Amino acid sequence: MIEKFKMAIEYSMFQNKVSKKELSCIMGMSYPTMLKYLSNPGLLKINDANRLCNILNLNINELLNN
Repeated sequence: MIEKFKMAIEYSMFQNKVSKKELSCIMGMSYPTMLKYLSNPGLLKINDANRLCNILNLNINELLNN
């Protein structure tokens, strides 16, 4: 499940042309912290995961249920 979530984030970043650095600024996190969460999205708090999904136009319910 975590691997699918990670792949969905990476693909959505590619589709939306959002870099890791841009995403860290939008999320209000330092770049190293964002890298940590992108490499292991299971560490994200639910609130942060939901915010990330909203930014990247992902449906968190679909990702977590499949």
